[in-house]
Amino acid sequence: MKRNILKGLAVTVMAATVALAAGGAIAAGKISGKTERMVRSDFVDALNGKTVAFVPISLGLPLSDFWDAGIRDAATAIGMNYVVKDPAWNMNAMSQAISALISEKVDYLVVQNPDVQVFAKLFRKAEQNGTHVIQLNMASNYRSSGFVGVDWVSHGQEVGDDIVKQCAAKGGKVAIVQGELTAAANVWFNVGLMKAFKASGKINVVNDQAAQWDATKAHDITAAVLQQHPDLCATVGVWGIMMMGSGQAIKEAGKTGEVLVYGSGSNSRPVCDSLQTGILDKHYGYDSYLQGRDVVNAIQAMAQMKVEPGERPFALYTPIDVLAKETVAKDDCRDLMGKK
Repeated sequence: MKRNILKGLAVTVMAATVALAAGGAIAAGKISGKTERMVRSDFVDALNGKTVAFVPISLGLPLSDFWDAGIRDAATAIGMNYVVKDPAWNMNAMSQAISALISEKVDYLVVQNPDVQVFAKLFRKAEQNGTHVIQLNMASNYRSSGFVGVDWVSHGQEVGDDIVKQCAAKGGKVAIVQGELTAAANVWFNVGLMKAFKASGKINVVNDQAAQWDATKAHDITAAVLQQHPDLCATVGVWGIMMMGSGQAIKEAGKTGEVLVYGSGSNSRPVCDSLQTGILDKHYGYDSYLQGRDVVNAIQAMAQMKVEPGERPFALYTPIDVLAKETVAKDDCRDLMGKK
């Protein structure tokens, strides 16, 4: 009898608790509904009609085309205006495009910076003029409102550690193919790479040359290195598309799978194809379409917090996926802009 009374009391207490919780939820719903309207209103006021402009080094590459699509899709979805200027590898045209956008007082300027110094003064001028500058994947010596991209030092060290594991017991001969010597991605990737090599004490860098992001130059550099060092263990560079040239030279020398080829960059279809055919052995990839979306996420936060250009610089670092020829799958790479 006592057990039944206690059981009934427990059920009554539980029912009362549920009722109170439900009432609280309804009340909270009214409050959160009002708050939601306020948040939405502030969001729209902060972003609607504002302009974001993108200046890559060049369109027509998977990396920059995915950025373009990612920024465009995310920005227009929230009511922003979107502008892109394509300098097509011409640094004078790039400088002119940036200067014009500063004069137009665009709200947000996104730049794939080709050099640590060349546009630093322009970025400072832009922010003094009221435009937030977000540097995409490659930073300059001027620390602007935001950076979205790869943590290059950590990334280079991760790649270097893997090369050490593969090559330390095989003579340790490694060739580095640099991109552009003064590009931040190239500079800091190689800092991380050498940090890993020096820590091991078992890697011998037998060649270190710049190919200026050109696959043909990477091919020729690698072919020459193989003639001098037929016992080369690996070659590595910061951009996978460039490193496909190195992989082709290794294939022509009959050393595919024997001399390892490492690259990094956007997870575009040519990368997966090159892994599957053995032109690349490992590719440390990132989704540049989603990087474009991260740019707009950063803009959303800055706009709602009402920070002044350059007032509170920050970085959003991109996660890295390691793609290997033994495990790469079709859906690891993007076929079209914004689509798997």
